[in-house]
Amino acid sequence: MKAINIGLILLMCSTACHQEQKKQDTTAEKSDTEKIDQQLSDTASYAHGKNNYRYLKNGDTISLAITIEGDKVHGDLLYAWKEKDRNSGHIDGVLKGDVVVADYTFLSEGQESVRQVVFKLSKDRALEGYGTMEEKAGKMSFVDPQKVTYDEKFPLEKVNASD
Repeated sequence: MKAINIGLILLMCSTACHQEQKKQDTTAEKSDTEKIDQQLSDTASYAHGKNNYRYLKNGDTISLAITIEGDKVHGDLLYAWKEKDRNSGHIDGVLKGDVVVADYTFLSEGQESVRQVVFKLSKDRALEGYGTMEEKAGKMSFVDPQKVTYDEKFPLEKVNASD
């Protein structure tokens, strides 16, 4: 009789543990699904249409106004540093995941130049990427785009089109 009771107790413990494992697996699946949904909603905040980002501090301004259509990106970029020359121009590029890689054609001191720019987009802001550059085919390009770092020093905050 004791052997049957011990067997039943072990069976019940085993069943309870198995049920707890199923519950954890379901919770983990739900958590992963929620994470994907959150990523998609974050992406949706900048994935299509017009987006405006701006940095304003101590008399310095960086303004990025872009339109994203599928993986194509185009728009305007302005750097107005206090007591320095102003750069204003147009960008054309592509969206790769959450990163815009584009050519920035701009005027500075009356001369047209082209350089590569990268911006990492998130729900509320854009961070510009920095790295070693070299001249290639008449434009400044990143030596190794995989080694670009995103600096929090000049975060461009997302603003409404009317701002």
